Amino acid sequence: MAFLNVDRALPPQLWALVRLLSARQPLTDSQAKALLSPDSLNAGMKSDPPYHSAVRTLLELDLVNQDESGKISLCYDIPALADFQHRLREALFAPVRNTDLESDPITGNRDLIIVLCYFLNFDPLDPPVTRAKVDEQSTARFSVERKNPTPSNVRWPRFVHWAPMLGLGATPLISGAESSALTPDCTTAVRQVLAATQLAGKTVSAVELVRTIRQAIPVLPGGVYSTRLGISDPGEQVVDPALSFALLRGCYEGWLRFERFADSARTVTVADRDDPNRRVSDILVSEGING
Repeated sequence: MAFLNVDRALPPQLWALVRLLSARQPLTDSQAKALLSPDSLNAGMKSDPPYHSAVRTLLELDLVNQDESGKISLCYDIPALADFQHRLREALFAPVRNTDLESDPITGNRDLIIVLCYFLNFDPLDPPVTRAKVDEQSTARFSVERKNPTPSNVRWPRFVHWAPMLGLGATPLISGAESSALTPDCTTAVRQVLAATQLAGKTVSAVELVRTIRQAIPVLPGGVYSTRLGISDPGEQVVDPALSFALLRGCYEGWLRFERFADSARTVTVADRDDPNRRVSDILVSEGING
């Protein structure tokens, strides 16, 4: 069942269950349900409490395990939100969960992956992205409405919860007429990916760094899922606006530093409106990237 459907758990509900299990695992199904969905909050509800969909989703993503006795526990040590975001992206981007993106866009987490690909194809420095803008791009590929990953008034509002939790989107500081608009900001995800690669304190080829990020975040332009959907691949020596924005923020915040060595064989061109021809050969990953 598609992740952006109304009967699917939202990311904060998943995180609530993960936090509970981090502190008190293992728990029986009834114990976890009692703590997260007490009867006093469920009085008069016609549908199942969010707890059930949260368990189902985390089991599907292999982030929690339920043994024969019904006890629930985490599959990984997830002590902090950043760890949860990292594990969530790894699970959602796993190749086994993203077959048939082109022909079956609304099964499992494929609807979420497809919307992320189109969403991250926008420039973070342009006005925030709305559902209508994503529809405009995706409809050309998924012309049959029931196969379109973003046609309903339900899926996009739920995507607005998913993108920030995955570190791939941000709510505008100043809201406009479209309250559900998002900025395609992948800075959090990029920083977490680089921190997990043990590159802190090292200077690496910019081409290799960009390749590493795209492999870990395949919904970025140039990533394998984005390319499969026909979204333009900028190539290995050109950085798309969304990833450029994250890298430039990294320089501004001090956890990255751009270098351009004269003897470097290859460079990448970063999308920088203040310096349209900005080329980088190597990037220093600061030891403070984990801070």
